[in-house]
This record gives sequence, structure tokens and C-alpha cells, in this order.
Amino acid sequence: MPKRTVCIQHSALLSIKDGSLAVKQGGSLKGLIPLEEIWVVILETHQAQITTAALSELVDAGIGVMLCGNNHMPNGLLLPLGAHSRHAAIVDDQLAISKPLKKRLWQRIVVSKIENQAAVLDLLGKDGAALHAISRAVQSGDISNRESVAACSYFKSLLPEGSRRNGPYASALDYGYTVLRAGIGRAAVGGGWLVSRGIHHSNNLNAFNLVDDLIEPFRPVVDLIVIQKKLRGTLTSETKRSLASLFECLVSTQEGVAAVQTAIEDELDSLKLAINARDASLLRLPGIVPLARVGLLE
Repeated sequence: MPKRTVCIQHSALLSIKDGSLAVKQGGSLKGLIPLEEIWVVILETHQAQITTAALSELVDAGIGVMLCGNNHMPNGLLLPLGAHSRHAAIVDDQLAISKPLKKRLWQRIVVSKIENQAAVLDLLGKDGAALHAISRAVQSGDISNRESVAACSYFKSLLPEGSRRNGPYASALDYGYTVLRAGIGRAAVGGGWLVSRGIHHSNNLNAFNLVDDLIEPFRPVVDLIVIQKKLRGTLTSETKRSLASLFECLVSTQEGVAAVQTAIEDELDSLKLAINARDASLLRLPGIVPLARVGLLE
């Protein structure tokens, strides 16, 4: 079973008690959540109080902690740094990766993203044929920038109204992508990766270049949630809960259907295999399936 994403949206006092996250409101204990069951904690409200000791125990347990700004959008991330024994070996291999292999890996990531975008359109009763054709034209390193061409076509077909950046669905998409990015960051840092060193992304001002590479095939999961559930307009508590649970949604993998959280870990594990074997075909990436969560068809 995937771990839980805990979203704190109301005034609360958070602490650690007997290996669990204790949530108190109004002086009363509202819940105890075992740390071993938590993937990410989202502190949305500025009325939540948490001690540095509790924060330290959360990251020691491998849990990412996401902070939100005054607009309730995520703006910061506290990640665990406990993968000491794995870090050096993985980073050595990561830094030694050749440019041709980087290009082939990026090609696979872009193809997977576009195919997943096409699958979303197909599931929504729209025509994904044009995107399937674009995916077949992606070259090593995506030197002709088919990713951008596909995105332009995709969002015109996907969104019932408005644009990706300035439409009624923009806030929900941004929130979902940010939560997804935090989860991938948590998994990558916990696995010992140097997340500032990307495969394709290479912005010196970006501390999460690798995360921004690996997120791409998973973005269409957020798109499907937002459009199928009609998460438009101002973000509500229910909208945020729906998006925070995206790690429990199912995708297809080489082993069958699995939760997004499991597929993220599989992507990172297979990336290591691909780098060590210098074989981009070993990178395992998710596929889109009809929207469902672990144990619950929605």
C-alpha cells in the first residue's frame, strides 16, 4: 500500500508521540498517524504549529515536509538527507553519465510524456491521434522540441476553456504539479540522488533539475484528475485533498498497475540500472490508465 500524504489545512499543534504524528486542535488530540505510513506532510495553513524537534523526526523518518505561502500554494520543501550510505555511489555514477546516454534517456522521457498526454485525451473522449504521431517523431535529445509542440496541441484539446497559464484550471494544475514535484523530490533525495544534476534540465539556479526531468511522464496524471473531477476556479479544501492524494492513483507499469508512489520509486530504481548499464531502454516509465485509486475505483 502507498503511504499517505497528510494535508494540514486548519489551526493545529503538531508533535511526535510514540512514533506517530500527533495532531491537536483546541487542546484535544484529533489523531495519531504512524510515521511509517506518511509520504509527505503539507502544512497549508500558517496557523499550524510544529516544533523543530518534530520536524527533525519527520525528516529522519524519510518524510518530506511542504510549506505553503499566503496564497496557499506550496512554496517550500524540507527533504530528508538520510541516504548517506547510498549517496556517494549513486552520485559518482550520475556524474559520470555520458551526453549520448542523457539524450537517449530524455528521448524516452519525452516519448512517455507525450504518449501519456495522448492517453488522457483518449480517456476523456477526445482525439489523441495527433499526439501519438508526434511521439513517434521524437529524436534523441528531442532536438526538434517535439515536447513543446505536443504541449501546445495537448492543452488546446484538453482544456474546455482558457489556457494552461491563464484559465480556470490553472490553479489546480499548478497545485497538483507542485505536490507531485515534492513527492518525486522526496523519493530522489531519500534514494541518494544529486537532484541538482539533471538529465536534460540544467539550470544553475534550480536545485531540482533531476526532479524536473523525472516528473514529466507523471504530469498527465494530474491533468486527468483536474479535468475529470472538474477542479476549476478557486482552490478549495476538497480540491487540494483530491490533488494531495494523487500518489495513491493508479498508473500502468511493467509489473501491472501500481500506485503513482510505487511508479516513482520504480522510475528511480530503473534509472540507476540504465545509467550503470549505459542502456536507456532499461528506464521504466508509467503509463496512463482510467482514473482510480488504490483499492477504490473513482
